[in-house]
Amino acid sequence: MPPPPAGQPFGKYTLLDRIATGGMAEIFRARMTAAAGVTKPVVIKKILPDYAGNTAFVSMFINEAHIAVGLSHGNIAQVFDFGEVGGEYFLAMEWVDGHPLSRVLRRARDKGLRALPQPLAVLVGIEMLRGLSYAHTRLDEGGRPLHIIHRDVSPQNVLLSYEGQVKLVDFGIARARLAGHHEAEARAAQGKYFYFSPEQARGEALDARSDVFAAGTVLYELLCGRLPFEGPRDRVLQRIIDGDFAPPRALDPTIPAALERILLTAMATERSRRFPTAQAFAESLARFLHLAAPDVSSSALAHLMGYLFEPDLVTEGRPVQLPREFLAEVSRWSRPSDSTPEPARPVPAEPLPPEPRGERTTQPIPEPPAPAPQRFRLRRSAVWLAPVGVALMATSLGLFLGGTNSFSVELSSSPPGAMLRVDGRPISDTTPALVTHLDSDTEHLVEVTLPGMVPWSQRLHAERGTTLAVHARLRRRTPPAALPAASRAQALEAASHEATFTPSASPSLSAAAQVLLIPPSAAARVRLDPSRTYGLRTEGRVSLGGPVPTAQAAWFVEGSTALPARRTFGVVGPDEEVEVSQAAVLYVFLLDGRVDDNRGALQVHVREQATGALTTLLLDSRRNTVTPLPSERFTLRALDPNTTYEVFVRQGAEPARTRGPGSEPVSQVLALHGNGEDPDSLEVLEVNHPTLVHGARWLELLYPDDAADDNSGSLTLHVSVLMPLAGKPPASP
Repeated sequence: MPPPPAGQPFGKYTLLDRIATGGMAEIFRARMTAAAGVTKPVVIKKILPDYAGNTAFVSMFINEAHIAVGLSHGNIAQVFDFGEVGGEYFLAMEWVDGHPLSRVLRRARDKGLRALPQPLAVLVGIEMLRGLSYAHTRLDEGGRPLHIIHRDVSPQNVLLSYEGQVKLVDFGIARARLAGHHEAEARAAQGKYFYFSPEQARGEALDARSDVFAAGTVLYELLCGRLPFEGPRDRVLQRIIDGDFAPPRALDPTIPAALERILLTAMATERSRRFPTAQAFAESLARFLHLAAPDVSSSALAHLMGYLFEPDLVTEGRPVQLPREFLAEVSRWSRPSDSTPEPARPVPAEPLPPEPRGERTTQPIPEPPAPAPQRFRLRRSAVWLAPVGVALMATSLGLFLGGTNSFSVELSSSPPGAMLRVDGRPISDTTPALVTHLDSDTEHLVEVTLPGMVPWSQRLHAERGTTLAVHARLRRRTPPAALPAASRAQALEAASHEATFTPSASPSLSAAAQVLLIPPSAAARVRLDPSRTYGLRTEGRVSLGGPVPTAQAAWFVEGSTALPARRTFGVVGPDEEVEVSQAAVLYVFLLDGRVDDNRGALQVHVREQATGALTTLLLDSRRNTVTPLPSERFTLRALDPNTTYEVFVRQGAEPARTRGPGSEPVSQVLALHGNGEDPDSLEVLEVNHPTLVHGARWLELLYPDDAADDNSGSLTLHVSVLMPLAGKPPASP
């Protein structure tokens, strides 16, 4: 089809040139002329003539156009007009001055980048997911969910502007592809099946988690420089259904393990194991980016676009000016662009520096320089292994603060957002913060803490009227030593995940295999102060589908490597407070095999014991329920609900450890049991302490943890008949 002549009128628009032709529509760059000669660049999308006569398709296009016009979000290209001109239906959309991610990736490869720099790829993913989350949660005028699902999240439908903005497109016809025109459906899906979710590949009904999977696939491609699933259509769809793809770190060992865990959660084959919402996926990425590269912002994406498309911009008379710091980073990104990933190079561990004491000066603080362009740290040695550093400066202000004998401290940190304590007193603000009215006659202890970072502290003393500028450069905690890959592989291969009860059997519970990873799950979470002690208690009851509602929930905490395994998880109820200490993040969750029959919510009260300050988490029985996969638990079946059993766990030949080699052996496991499909009881089984179980047909045991690659050893399960059904002889011990 020949392109229209430049300047062709189309209603109140003027078509300038055709940008693209898709399976069912053609897209034009156009200009809208308003009153008084005011013009605005727009994009016009028209139905191809071949499909204009398909009433089912046109009807769906009109219905979805009504929804698309109602979407207004910074990460979605705005659709602001819909109509018909000369029998042709069209959408008028926001003109995004930039390129789709598919073209950005191709240009990056041309520039010698095998993939997008990790912090920038994560930032694009966060912005993309924010747009999806907005669409997924839209309500109609009556307050009912619209259940908008994009269905076609792919690099072609994510635009990156020269200003660093990330915009989703093609919401307008996402559902129109389900119209009754089989040829249109096939043409629309051609080339996009690489980003299908498993349920989409099977032709099943979709929900928002299908978009979560597709967004994970896009982020995988941005980070690894290649798709997780490649090949002919039939083979790709089967691999998607089977979850057959290489983990990101197998392609690029420099990808942090924490980022890989987030990505694998989003791309879980079973949708119940994925992030429940696009917002949850975005929040996990944002927490990671906050710790890994806190300086990255949309200006960095704008610099990247200027660098990649400089020839195009210069040709258009738009000269590109890039900060010197940005150009210095470019050489660090550039890597061979062939299809073979570089071999992993071990990063030597940096020696721990001595405790920082800092230096004091009475020189005036200079006037702040002009803002420098954003510089973002991309090298692992500069981000994840940064040594502790501190810079202290002071100035004589010539004025006493309020006439009192005091001084002030300007506290900042890298990364920012850290919690502060002065002389053991928590400060409500996070870094950067100004602390005033410190007694100049005494020395003060300043502590800076951030989850995942080594705590920093400094004793400060200054003359009255002085302001100290203190910066704490935090370094990441050294993770526990991981098991050799071969040892873990052998443990996983040898592990058994299910058994039928026999009195003589003593199955093994592998600490490397029966692991339920809590941080990437749907658990509710709250940040805590590791130096404080908290009490947990629940209020209310929820139904998990069983005959009796429950008031219990499971909890898990992340903390320092010194935190013993026995204090990392447990069960909390309404009757007695559970004590938690040395915790940076608290996770609370329900455990159930299915969520569709769950009802209600629990309140989990988190009380800081020293001050009595109370924080309450709302634990929703659907959103905050974790469903372990068969591979993440051990299940004992064929129990008799009319029989009472004594359940006993002992250490195996090699003691079970979940905190790395040489750590304290685990002393407990989490257990569920029930008579039907839903659990009737949740409890902790202590090592070498018998527990009585009655009314159960099955028993499940698992190790809650935040990582499995440092786990080793096992526990042995012993179950014996204590009180059989009347008339039956007791089984042999």
